[in-house]
Amino acid sequence: MIERTVVTLKHLATGMAAAAIVGGVAAGVTSVAFSTPMTSPAVQPVVFGAPLPQAPAPELQSALVATLDGLQSRGSFSGSKASYIQGGLGRIEGITADRAFSNASAKGYFPLSFTVADIDQEGPTATANVTATAATGASASQSIQFIAGPSPTGWQLTKSSALALMSAAS
Repeated sequence: MIERTVVTLKHLATGMAAAAIVGGVAAGVTSVAFSTPMTSPAVQPVVFGAPLPQAPAPELQSALVATLDGLQSRGSFSGSKASYIQGGLGRIEGITADRAFSNASAKGYFPLSFTVADIDQEGPTATANVTATAATGASASQSIQFIAGPSPTGWQLTKSSALALMSAAS
């Protein structure tokens, strides 16, 4: 009986050591040292030299900036600029946006330059921190939500983000 218990303990210890080695290899450990047969090694994270992206979706940056630039191009918000806003704007919202745009133009705020950072894309939706800098040097930052849609750039501002921008501009 004692011999059988010793054999069972040896199998158990060998099995645990094998499991620790397999687990260590799966976690990226290249060497395993045991102080006793019953002790498992500590698993440490390993980086395989793969660079982490600076932003989750940096490849979208130019398309999102082009979408914002489309909103400051010639035309009205109920006409040519409507394709850059999800669902477009209603008649009153379009008139209000055109008036706010005209007032800002008269004050010398345009053209704006945009910096898009911290882009986070989930399916057809992207959220980014946008900093707009006016020709006067004034700047403002705001979180903007974009959605993939039928515009020349392939992206549109959500209606709520477009309305928030209009409120900030007026």
